[in-house]
Amino acid sequence: QLKATESLWNGTDDYDFSALPGGNRGTSGTFWNVDALGFWWSATETNATYTPSRYMSSTNSIVYRINLDKWSGFSLRCINDNAP
Repeated sequence: QLKATESLWNGTDDYDFSALPGGNRGTSGTFWNVDALGFWWSATETNATYTPSRYMSSTNSIVYRINLDKWSGFSLRCINDNAP
């Protein structure tokens, strides 16, 4: 219900989140899982190294919770608090 309708993973975008599968950054700087997985940072951090995150897969409709290194290169969802 959060996945974009125009992407390869056939979402319904019921909540106007328009999630796209951007993959994640590996230790070498190369991005992996593009078009298969979408990862997003949480606004809260666990400590200087880890931040809670969420991810979605192209194979199901589950939103998973993970806690990975900050170098993982996930996507950000920016929200304008001043929007009408």
